[in-house]
Amino acid sequence: MPEPEARTEGIRAGLAAVGLTPVIKQYRDHTRIEAAMPTTFPADAWGELLALLAEADWFGFADSGVRGRSLWAAVRKHPPASPGDGEGDDI
Repeated sequence: MPEPEARTEGIRAGLAAVGLTPVIKQYRDHTRIEAAMPTTFPADAWGELLALLAEADWFGFADSGVRGRSLWAAVRKHPPASPGDGEGDDI
């Protein structure tokens, strides 16, 4: 899996390539990429969009009458410890 920074940049670049304007927000444990979704987003671009979002650790969509439609994707800055890596194992 690519480093978190590379994954974040790939998602950001991909969102820009499909015509969105991504905004990067830094948090203590993750980076969040957000973009407003126009109501006229082309139906044939949804597959590419979902493939981009699948690169994130988690993502979501919001549709609010006040704020409009938006999407976000989050990438952990430090991947969680995997089972069996020795951390926390009792001997």
